[in-house]
Amino acid sequence: MSSVALLSYPTLLTLTNTSHRGQIFDGVDLAPMLTGKAETLTRKAIFWHDPHYHSEGAVPYGAIRKGDWKLIENFEDNRVELYNLATDLGEKSDLAGAQPARRDELLSDLRAWRKQVGAQMPTVASN
Repeated sequence: MSSVALLSYPTLLTLTNTSHRGQIFDGVDLAPMLTGKAETLTRKAIFWHDPHYHSEGAVPYGAIRKGDWKLIENFEDNRVELYNLATDLGEKSDLAGAQPARRDELLSDLRAWRKQVGAQMPTVASN
């Protein structure tokens, strides 16, 4: 499951010179990296949380990018995928089975972050 790279809200605010007017949000301003003013992030990991279905076919998922590694957790079937983006930028070779320790570490980090920010999980509607 490859994901489309999206700019974070804080990045868009900086690039458009727009004030956040006291809003509190979880996000990282990537503008310094995009404009060449910085080479690295100050944060050790980047997290995604998308608990919704989309008309384009995307299913609810969460993800973490930490260093060269990206883990994707599919909420629909609990499938977990792991990619080394340094050698597999196109996310073609799932290493979740071959790298169980790294998979478990990143999955634990992802779940701890969701708990920390109070992320809402998808629910199934009852009839």
